[in-house]
Amino acid sequence: MSIKNRFSEIMFMQKTLNPRGGFVISPRPFVLPDKRNRAIIDSKQADILIKYLEKNPNLELDFSDKYGYMEYKPFSVVPSAFSSWGLTEELNIKPEISAPGQLMLSSFPVNLSPYVVMSGTSFSSPYIAGIAALYIESFGKQSFDQLKIAFMNYAVPRKDRNHLLAPVIIQGAGLVDAFNMLKATSFVYPPKINLNDTVHFNGSHKLNIYNSGRKEMKYKLSHIPAPSINGYNNTSPRNYINLEYFTKQNQYANVQFDNDQIAVPPRSSVEVSVTFISPRELPMDGHFFYSGWLEIAPLDENMSIMTVPYAGLADDARSLPLFQTPTFPALVSLFANKTIARIKEEDPIKTFTLKLLNETIGLYDYPSVVLNLATPTQMIITEILDDKQSLLGWVKNFTGIESKKLQIERVSWDGLIYNKEEFGIPAPNGNYFLRIKALKMFGDINNKKDYESWVSIKFAIKRKA
Repeated sequence: MSIKNRFSEIMFMQKTLNPRGGFVISPRPFVLPDKRNRAIIDSKQADILIKYLEKNPNLELDFSDKYGYMEYKPFSVVPSAFSSWGLTEELNIKPEISAPGQLMLSSFPVNLSPYVVMSGTSFSSPYIAGIAALYIESFGKQSFDQLKIAFMNYAVPRKDRNHLLAPVIIQGAGLVDAFNMLKATSFVYPPKINLNDTVHFNGSHKLNIYNSGRKEMKYKLSHIPAPSINGYNNTSPRNYINLEYFTKQNQYANVQFDNDQIAVPPRSSVEVSVTFISPRELPMDGHFFYSGWLEIAPLDENMSIMTVPYAGLADDARSLPLFQTPTFPALVSLFANKTIARIKEEDPIKTFTLKLLNETIGLYDYPSVVLNLATPTQMIITEILDDKQSLLGWVKNFTGIESKKLQIERVSWDGLIYNKEEFGIPAPNGNYFLRIKALKMFGDINNKKDYESWVSIKFAIKRKA
């Protein structure tokens, strides 16, 4: 079959054309800069073509431009697959706002290309900055908090690829709406509500609704729930590729207002009490996050709707898994060619010589542990245990992680033992274990019960003479 035109190859989704030798691309909507001309069709169109090809295997497809084309933007208003998820390590709402940042046509260094199509926060951040500049131009100098309130109040909650409202923990307040921001005369404080976990839950909150206009405004208050979502599973904690959504009535938070219709005089504010009741029927072993929005809708249809996002964890944060077991942590061997091999429990006891393997990169034959965090932690400690798993001391200077959350880390032991009595004494030849301890969320550093621990399989140290 021929799938070419005078410009370039046609790219099909992998699952449809890979078996037939077509040009393969990732199904994720992310494209790197490429000087070659491309064309993409969606999976529905591809399915139709595949059916024709199955009936007529010798069919030649012609994609010449003489028939014209329509620009296709299926994901222009939904969260991107590569967007980061919240909440923060203190269960605060992040992200707070969403902006266009996928497949953006933008300026680029002239020596490379004056314009390029790329994705990421490098493109969504300038979008936000531009709107902030327009807002300041219209309303005068504003504080950061004032700007954030305006951005979040008038953001628009969007649906995701499942045609359900995307949870707050992926889109924040919603997609930024510059037009409604610039004509706003009403605001709500606070711009977001953090409900924390079940242990630290506070269900009573106040909303202050401000009317900066010249006439009285009336508002209707209501609740927009988002699907509760499980960020963890048994095989890959915090795997956001196959998230489990819960959308039944009792799997949302219950929200009650002391008054769901209010009138606010011009240049005045009114306080409204809001009571939250966490979802009642979410599985307790699923570590579910729930979220939604409080909607403040002016009865004047010419005025824009405001929303306030909220989010919480329907569980005790200290029960969240810290390690991505059974895959991580793992004891590994390092090799001179910079490869890493996992040491399995059924393997013979691995012996480490502590000798130099690669002088160029300073790589040694050290016992090493790789770990991948499923939940952020304030502290990680690596302990050295003897053959009977009694504590000998600690690995030097490994008391925390400064790099990105959820990133694979490697802890290597150089054969020196650090403890309260001795500062860096060489470990004698023999058998050892490494124990990784991580502090649970909201845990007490001095409470042993607030740590999650993992012990490596047994290994040996044998220095060569």
